[in-house]
Amino acid sequence: MLSQEAYQNLLGIRERVPLAPLEMADKLNVTFFPHVGNDASKGSIAFGNRLKKVLKDLKANIVPYDKALEHISLQKALSRGVKALANNVLYGVDLLVKKESPRHFFPLAVFKNILFKRDRVKKGISIISIGEQKTGSLPMDYTLSFRESSVITIVDVPPHINEKSEFSEHFETAMGLFAHHMTNIILAIDKKSWLLYNFNASHPRYPLYDDFKEHILNALIPKIVAPIRPLRFSDFNVTTGAFDVGEEKYAHAVSQLKDSGVLFERAGVYPQGKTINSLPFRNNFYRWIGRLHLDQRNGMSYGFLAWQLPVKIEKLLSVEDFSAHYHYDKKVFLEKDYFQQDKQNTFLLIHLPSGDFVLRVPEVWVMTQRSGSNKTQINPAQDIIKLGLVNGQLYLHTPTGARIDEGYKPSFDTQVILAHALGNAIIASILSTFPDIFGKASFVESIEKFGFGIAHWHGYIHSEKIPPGWYAHGASNPHVSCSSPQSAVYAIEGKLRVFLGAMNEKTQYKGDIHIEPHHGTNITFTSLTDLANLFLNEKDFVSLGNKYLSLYYKEGKNSL
Repeated sequence: MLSQEAYQNLLGIRERVPLAPLEMADKLNVTFFPHVGNDASKGSIAFGNRLKKVLKDLKANIVPYDKALEHISLQKALSRGVKALANNVLYGVDLLVKKESPRHFFPLAVFKNILFKRDRVKKGISIISIGEQKTGSLPMDYTLSFRESSVITIVDVPPHINEKSEFSEHFETAMGLFAHHMTNIILAIDKKSWLLYNFNASHPRYPLYDDFKEHILNALIPKIVAPIRPLRFSDFNVTTGAFDVGEEKYAHAVSQLKDSGVLFERAGVYPQGKTINSLPFRNNFYRWIGRLHLDQRNGMSYGFLAWQLPVKIEKLLSVEDFSAHYHYDKKVFLEKDYFQQDKQNTFLLIHLPSGDFVLRVPEVWVMTQRSGSNKTQINPAQDIIKLGLVNGQLYLHTPTGARIDEGYKPSFDTQVILAHALGNAIIASILSTFPDIFGKASFVESIEKFGFGIAHWHGYIHSEKIPPGWYAHGASNPHVSCSSPQSAVYAIEGKLRVFLGAMNEKTQYKGDIHIEPHHGTNITFTSLTDLANLFLNEKDFVSLGNKYLSLYYKEGKNSL
């Protein structure tokens, strides 16, 4: 429907991101850690060798380890050491005043690492390691940027994990492995297959030999090239104390978020989150690195509930009417399918079967829960954040009286949430302009008066249980990590694509189900409490984990 450049501009994604697996492979820079762990099995070593060969075949850039290093100057190392020392002083002050400290005390080993490990893997180069490495000499100890380089660790499948292991067992195992090995991705090998763990809380298992190249291309490479990268406060226009959750205009949104949470908890699709302090890091230095990787978050919770606030819908104009009304020559769309007017208005050129039309992009606002909060037992005054997307600019408003600290962060999936909200607004604008397509569209009435619920969990709805009027998309997308900008582009592109499919076939459109392979599901629904009751009351409707994912690789009645 729109170009990738248009989608990225709408979502505030400034750098072009690769969307196709082969394009991702071409962007991949990786080096192999020179030290193989003493415990490394023949199987894991053989897997590493095969992986290197396949990566070469896929045109990834494999950098020799000595060429991947950058030497850190003594001045920069000393500066880092001073910051670590200041942290210890502030930690001590917190203890003296009996205040719960957000910091960790750094032992002598931290300062040795900073001052004496000054050859570091360059930013943008990921590291593949085989087997157990010694404390103080993990790949992460030699990484220059925790945000721009990933660590992939190849180990044997833990003895307690097998093909019958449930989601919870995989989840606990993966989190422990991440913390112990200080790694972003675990590749666990047995005699017949390999498991892929990353922070998506999924556990796909692949045959050791069949379609090996295909699985590396579509499952592993996207998770390295599109890693978990949560937005920071600096990415937003932030206003603290900007709204009162007790205001009448927010009452419906707050009640939906709060009341549905209790029901979703009973449905069992929101596992209890993990705090940084609960993970088995080897020492406080690694715990500190874990916090840095999560942008100083105290932990992670899996899934989100969000409520899109009512939208002021914009009508589509013909190209000629746009030119006459806004006094712009229609040639502004000769080279691009979007046009931005001094960051005040953004216009889209939309191709429909009846012709080309121009839409002034509506602004969207969403109320959602802050990262790390208990999604099913929220305290509205502390846990709700208001997010906005206006002309490609991101906004974050906090409620009056909320205590803002290092753990107060927007959701990992903020860009996905806003992508769905914007897609809903665009669809409502089209439906409002052409009411004869479906007759009276409940979608338009809902979004104008009440807004929409948007939910995400790490599992899937049974494909044969999809309610009439909802359409699934995304199952064929690369398996990227949550919070990646690719996820947001896939969300809005897929939503608009299935809507246009329904429009062309003149079938009722009520919402979409965005499948994120080996991650989870995002769904737009008219009521979060109604959705939760479906989860509770409809037998075999939904499952946590990958149980129903394979069903989406078959053509379903509600897939377009």
